[in-house]
Amino acid sequence: MGQRIAGSASAYLRQHAHQPVDWWPYSDEAFAEAAAREVPVFLSIGYAACHWCHVMARESFDDPGIAAYLNEHFVPIKIDREEHPAVDQIYMAATQTLTGAGGWPMSVFTLPDGRTIHAGTYFPPAPRPGTPSFGQVLEAVNDAWVNRRPQLVEQAAALADHLGSVAAGQARMFSRSLPLPGSSDEPRLAPVVEAAVDRLAALEDPAGGFAPAPKFPPSAVLDFLLRAGLGSGPAAGQATELVARTLGTMARGALADHVGGGFARYCVDAGWKIPHFEKMLYDNAQLLGVYARAAVQLPEAKDRELSRRASAGIGAWLEREMLLPGGGFASSLDADTVMPDGTHREGATYTFSRTEAGALVPDRGNVFWALWEGRAAEEPGREEPQLTIALSRTPQPGEWAALDAAFAALGEARARRIQPGRDEKVVAGWNGLMVQSLAEASVLLDDPALLRLAGGAADYLWSTHWDAAAGSLYRVSYRDRANTEIAGVLEDYAGVALGFQALAVCGGEPAWIERANAVLESALEKFLPGGQPFDAPDDDPRVLASRAGARTAEALDDAVPAATSLLASALLNRAGLVQLAGEDPGAEAGARIESDLELVRRLVGFVPSIAERAPHAAGSALGVVARFAHSASAELAVAGGTPEERRAAMRLGILAGVSQWGEMPRSGAASSAYPAGPDGALRLYVCRGGVCHAPVGDLQSLDLMLAPGLAHTGQDD
Repeated sequence: MGQRIAGSASAYLRQHAHQPVDWWPYSDEAFAEAAAREVPVFLSIGYAACHWCHVMARESFDDPGIAAYLNEHFVPIKIDREEHPAVDQIYMAATQTLTGAGGWPMSVFTLPDGRTIHAGTYFPPAPRPGTPSFGQVLEAVNDAWVNRRPQLVEQAAALADHLGSVAAGQARMFSRSLPLPGSSDEPRLAPVVEAAVDRLAALEDPAGGFAPAPKFPPSAVLDFLLRAGLGSGPAAGQATELVARTLGTMARGALADHVGGGFARYCVDAGWKIPHFEKMLYDNAQLLGVYARAAVQLPEAKDRELSRRASAGIGAWLEREMLLPGGGFASSLDADTVMPDGTHREGATYTFSRTEAGALVPDRGNVFWALWEGRAAEEPGREEPQLTIALSRTPQPGEWAALDAAFAALGEARARRIQPGRDEKVVAGWNGLMVQSLAEASVLLDDPALLRLAGGAADYLWSTHWDAAAGSLYRVSYRDRANTEIAGVLEDYAGVALGFQALAVCGGEPAWIERANAVLESALEKFLPGGQPFDAPDDDPRVLASRAGARTAEALDDAVPAATSLLASALLNRAGLVQLAGEDPGAEAGARIESDLELVRRLVGFVPSIAERAPHAAGSALGVVARFAHSASAELAVAGGTPEERRAAMRLGILAGVSQWGEMPRSGAASSAYPAGPDGALRLYVCRGGVCHAPVGDLQSLDLMLAPGLAHTGQDD
């Protein structure tokens, strides 16, 4: 068995190729086989780094008896959710509707046309209180198929109709328009931001974050709070306090890998001390951007330093463990370490017993021992508990050197251990988000190495994932070759456009604007026909059948920000890139700016209705709204001044979300000089749509124009 998936490029599928289950890859042929045999389909959906996917594989799919029953009564299909996000999304919606919960592995039973008849997540090998065994589930579904098939078909149709109605409701979310920015409308937007901040304050968990355990990093919400903190009034201060607390809790806790850098997917406990050890590129892409901003923006020096170290740690981890030879970044590191005897141990690479740590850091006077506040990860049969590494408080400035020495010693020992597996799939959208964060962090942290990483990944995306002749973006690539059978979704197009735009601005290379615009224009054509957004192409009959033919775009965030919000951010950028793109700021450019801003208004127009009810679910859209109010279509040109002044202005430009800064080459009709002041003094020009305000000559005046709530930028440290 397994020959159909043994040669798959997907690491997740290859993990299951040895099993006695007769797995099919996701394909038309697999569903045709189910129709020909008149049996239901079993979909097993997961990803390579998923711990509980490994558990269910070992307990159930390796079992010859379970495999024989599956093969006889079902067509079993194995799906890498990262390759097929639209498939994962629709069956996750079905699973959550039927069970009230979701997650991976996802176990879904469908008709041969793809409509869902039963669903769940992990099923154990033996019954547990309230949870049947996987074998019992298989027998129950088969019994219903044999003896009550008409009822199953009726149930599947009802579920598809329900999901179709949900899709229609989601579509209506994009029927509103946000108020236009400007002096008369900004007061109408300010209450939206304030209401969201107030509600998030009410939702704040005393242990950190805005939800109970399991604790996921609320990256999009944190980005919004940082942007809200740049505004004026009490809400700005409240937002800054909220974001500082959560960022500090996460960076001190075991979600952060203090030894090797980067952040884990989530923590299973309320106190952020026991992580689920997988590391995902999309989490770290978002957190790099957030922590780099916080390293400049937060008012307390110790918080800025903790944030700087967290962001620098992500960059170091990324280059050391995730960078592929072609310049792209791998998608994940596994939660489990596969030991020499073939067993899986979650987090075994990362944890230490006190005896092990004592041998590596023997000086008990080292501040490491005073601050180490780890918790025991589950290690059945171990003589001594294996502990995670978390810090009990934010270190003082004088304590970091000793901590760094301790972490280095632990890191050397860790490097000699067996390492978790790496999924070398390159996902276009996730890499685009990482390019954006790397480019911006290179300016915020004054680290040119990060810009080089961003440029290498952007080159890879352009040369490997973008088909210029077809105007199409491919979602995944393996070993420098795109899988041309897997089309990009809106998340990919928007993420890549954002990455290219950031590289143009931070690296001073206007050619990336042309490339970003090519990707954006293709996205608008493919995913916004008639102005109605859709998340994915409409060429998958199972996805359409499962939603009664309806298409939709999800307005709310998941692990990755909502694709519509990413697109809105990219369009907002483009509206402010007239000068950098070398365009004449005339009637044609003005019409396009107006069109882009109108689309932004529609893509996030639902925010006022949700700001008070569920801001934690719409952080990315709220971030666009906060930026929309203050800097829609804004550009910043920096001329003259000392290098330190220029860097400070550039940092402020990133924080405020303006689309351009620095002295960029101009040509043609768009050419216009931004002269320095007398004797080369600093001159700062803020422009909107090619029309500039009177220049200012000091950073404080720029603060007032772009970020009136900025309490301290760290520029005098």
